[in-house]
Amino acid sequence: MKSGKIIFAFFVCAFLWGATGVESSAQYSMDRDFAALRNNLAPDYRYHYDDYIQYSPAVLTLGIKACGYKGQSDWGRMLVADAFSVAVMAGVTNALKYSVKRERPDGSARNSFPSGHTATAFMCATMLHKEYGWRNIGWSIGGYSVAMLTALSRNLNNKHWVSDTFMGAAIGVGSVELGYYLTGLIFKEKHLWEGYECVEFNYGEKEKGYYTLGPMYSRRFIIGSRDLKESSLLPFRGSTLALNGEFPLMKRAGLAARLSAGSLLFKDDTSFNEYGIQAGMFWEYEFAKVLEMEASGLIGYAGHKIGGGIDITASASLNLITGNHCKLKALAEWETFSFAGKKYPSYPNYLNSVQLGFAAVLYW
Repeated sequence: MKSGKIIFAFFVCAFLWGATGVESSAQYSMDRDFAALRNNLAPDYRYHYDDYIQYSPAVLTLGIKACGYKGQSDWGRMLVADAFSVAVMAGVTNALKYSVKRERPDGSARNSFPSGHTATAFMCATMLHKEYGWRNIGWSIGGYSVAMLTALSRNLNNKHWVSDTFMGAAIGVGSVELGYYLTGLIFKEKHLWEGYECVEFNYGEKEKGYYTLGPMYSRRFIIGSRDLKESSLLPFRGSTLALNGEFPLMKRAGLAARLSAGSLLFKDDTSFNEYGIQAGMFWEYEFAKVLEMEASGLIGYAGHKIGGGIDITASASLNLITGNHCKLKALAEWETFSFAGKKYPSYPNYLNSVQLGFAAVLYW
């Protein structure tokens, strides 16, 4: 099975989940958790650079092609693929916006779901990835970094819930996969650069393993006494946003690092953020050609307003290798970090929790 078909199938599933479950309790809670993270971190954040940077990967694609740097396609084939992609992205995004009619977090309009800026940014980044990522993964990392910055900015600007940006990213990537698929039906093998190489699922062939980098989103379930939660001496829920990186020491193991920010919500309607930095080891086992199991252990520091200290995480994930440079992860984690201790004797010394979430990473 070709990688593009697997990626497209995944985003069809994401589309169906988002379109039918936009007001579900689980999604609503995660949206509120990340809104609390934003409000605690930067409640007055108002910058509009996301209106412009969403287009920058597409501008870069056109610019380097105009300078003669060869990509996957010639001008004609690329522009046809891009036209299909834009039509699909715009059609799906606007159809959902004006049928779901979800209110924006700042109350300014009822067209929040999905995020059009995010859909555009991820569409442009995927165009860059399709044309040039196979030549140098740096183009893909740069394009998707801008797309993730655009999505994060829409949340920080209080214009979108986090699930709006999830759906926007799915539509953006899926529209390009479909656009290039349709273009392939029309052109077959014509108008591809003679130096283009499409090697499907070469994962596992690199002798020293792979570097990875990508974002993680997870929902936190607090372990502890119900009485402590009801009295607001323990938070009762939260969510985490993290940036994960892995650095191979051998083919299936190496060093792992994480930067994270999370929200902790209490029954008395208060909340505060927790920020962490961790490092440790990871191990993975590949099976069924496109699947792998991964385990990791991390230790570091967690800081928050009622104290800070040691932070330990044990993680397990099931990974889907969707292409030559992409992985999707479904993960479960156990985490404990210093909570209050001697500073606030009425609070527990450590906060224990289970986190369930997902990650999307690039590998090279």
